[in-house]
This record gives sequence, structure tokens and C-alpha cells, in this order.
Amino acid sequence: MQPDPLLNKPPRRRRRWGAVVGIVVLLLLLVGTVLFELFRPLPAVAATPTATSERRVAGDPPALPWPAKGQAAVAIQGVGTLGTFGGDTPGPVASITKVMTAYVVLSDHPLAAGEQGPAVTITAADVADFKKRQTAQESVVAVTAGEQLSEYQLLQGLLLPSGNNLADVVARFDAGSVDAFITKMNASATKLQMTHTKFVDTSGVSQQSQSTPGDLVFLSQQAMTLPVFAEIVKQPEVTLPVAGRVFNVDAVLGQDGIVGVKTGSLPDIGIAGFAFAATAQVGSQSIIVLGAVTGQDSLENAFNASKALIRAVKSGVKSERVVTAASEVGVYQAPWGAKASVLAPKDVQMFSWPGLTVKTTVEMPALAAPAQAETPAGTMTVSLGDQQVKLDLKTSGPIPEPGRRWRLTRIS
Repeated sequence: MQPDPLLNKPPRRRRRWGAVVGIVVLLLLLVGTVLFELFRPLPAVAATPTATSERRVAGDPPALPWPAKGQAAVAIQGVGTLGTFGGDTPGPVASITKVMTAYVVLSDHPLAAGEQGPAVTITAADVADFKKRQTAQESVVAVTAGEQLSEYQLLQGLLLPSGNNLADVVARFDAGSVDAFITKMNASATKLQMTHTKFVDTSGVSQQSQSTPGDLVFLSQQAMTLPVFAEIVKQPEVTLPVAGRVFNVDAVLGQDGIVGVKTGSLPDIGIAGFAFAATAQVGSQSIIVLGAVTGQDSLENAFNASKALIRAVKSGVKSERVVTAASEVGVYQAPWGAKASVLAPKDVQMFSWPGLTVKTTVEMPALAAPAQAETPAGTMTVSLGDQQVKLDLKTSGPIPEPGRRWRLTRIS
């Protein structure tokens, strides 16, 4: 066995060799650490939303002129309900029921602008029903056996002179029977979340067809989104084949911007109501004021109460800039000091009402550096009442990588 030459060297040379090896190892460790730190993945750059999450529209809401009795509600289309009066106990709504009748028919058999739709032939049974209702002094539209009325004409006769007899005619046209159609009416009420509404007939002549102003406002809003419905209810008069010239029972059509929707009265029990829609100009934009007044002594009282509410809403609604372009809504702050703001891309204008709340939600993901200016940076959603606008966000400037010093001295 040969002796180890290293062991045979003097102790001083062995120590020197060991020091060299140690220095080499330390240098390798140092180089490895430096390389690791230089090329270690960077932490994600966290986002901090800075936009106010909620703020109240300044001012006190105007005192709304509610009627002395009955119930009422008023809203702005697209903004939401501004107030209600008289509780939420359902009551008879009379011929306002026909708004749902027309809504169901047009939902099942939609008409485009200028279309008349299918023709419906009046039967002997329809004529007998007309005469029976006429004797009972109901609101009717004259018909004869064999007469043909288009879907559009039937809706005109239903909504303008408020023909109770035509309500059953359109029901059979749509569903085959009146009972089947009433089932559809109540299904639509459920779907529209009209939780205080129930229909037992198609015309509202029954006191058991009941609703609340809050529900009626929502129904009117949905019906007015149907162009043919909105077109018909603002017609002051029409001419039908047999009945001839008939008039809209909405006697205040055109006053205070009123463009619909439907009256209802039960003279035998002294109850009247009005579901209304009215246009108003706010700055350069147009809005629709919706409302309903029920449980009044007469249609005149219902009309007067409705016009007072419309005027009050017109005086209180404003167009407000709820977001200003280039205002900061968030910021990205990197641990190494790099910073990039996120700015609102444009102004957002909304209809406002004192006391309502503007809500802002900013969702910004963490970003990886480096990031260029205009890097997508999430979304901002702004809502005021039923109005909602969603904006895509981007960084206003770049987020550069850190320098070597930060990389080598970072703690984590």
C-alpha cells in the first residue's frame, strides 16, 4: 500500500491547501447566491383600489306630493323606485289589469313596427259577450260576427277605449281559453317578481284582480319596453272596422309629458287608479317617469295626483357626473418603489336623485413586472339605482423591473 502524498506533506502546506479549498467553496456559494437573487422570480405587483366605494348623492330628496288617500309609487326608468305611499296591501286595480293582458299577448306574439299581426275573426259568442257586458254598463268595444280584427287593432281596442270584451277575445286568441290565459298572466307576474299581484280575469272588472302601485310601476316599465305597446298607449284615438272612431280614456295624455299607460276604474265601488309614464328632459337627455296611483275616488283625482308626482320628480332629478375621466381609481405599488396609477378612462354621467347612493367596485388583479403602460388592469363598475356602467381599466404608466441592488438586497 502506497502512502498518501498529501499526508506526507508538512502541516503548514496542508493548512494552506485547505484554506484555498474553503475560499473556492465560499466564492462558489457567493456566485451562486448572487445569480440566484438576480434571476429569482419577482413578486407580483399588488393593486390597491383608491376609488370611494360608496357615496350619497348630495342634498335632501324633495318631499313627494302623495295623494291624500289610497296608494302610490313613482320611479324613473333605469334609475329605480323613488318612493312609495300607502303600504303594500294589494287592492283592486280595475282596467290597469289590461296592461298585463297586452304584455302577455305581445310577449307571445310580438309585432314589429308597422305590422298588424294575424287577423282574429269575431264569433257569435264574442258578440253575445259584448251585448251582455254592454247591458251591465261595462266598458266595451262594439263588434259584429264575422268581423276581422288584427292583433294590433285588438290591442288598440283593449288599451284605448278599454274594451272589456276584447280582453277575452285576445285571451282566446293567445291561449285558446280565458282560464289558460289567466294562468299565463299570473305566471308572468311571478316571473316579473310582482309579489303582491294576482289576476282572476283579463279585464280587471273583478275586484279580485289586485295589485299594488309598486308592482304596477314595474309592469308598466316592462310593457313600455315593447315598442308596439308604447306606440299604442300614446295614441289619442283610432278608428276600428265596426266600432268606428274610439278615444283613449287617458284624458291627460300629452299633459306634463304623459305618454301612457292605462286608467282603471270600478264606479260601483268608487275606486279609480292610473298607471302612468311621462317623458321629461334633463339637460340634453330624456327620461321616463313611471308611477301608479290607486284607491282614488275618481279618475280625476288619480290624474291630478299623478301629474303632481310627475312635476315633483322632474324638479328633483339631475344628470350628474359620477366618474371623472383621468381621476385615479387605483394604484400599483411595487416593493422596489415602482408605481403606476390606474385612471378612469372616461367621464360617466348618470341620472341622480338626492339621497340615492353611488356605488363603485374596482377589481384589479396583481401584475407581473415588467409591465408596459396601458396594460389591462381590471374593471370598475359604477351603479346608481338601477343604472350600471362597467369600465375596462389600464395602467397609466409602465412598471419597470427593479435594479440589481434591490434584487441583491431584498429580504424576501
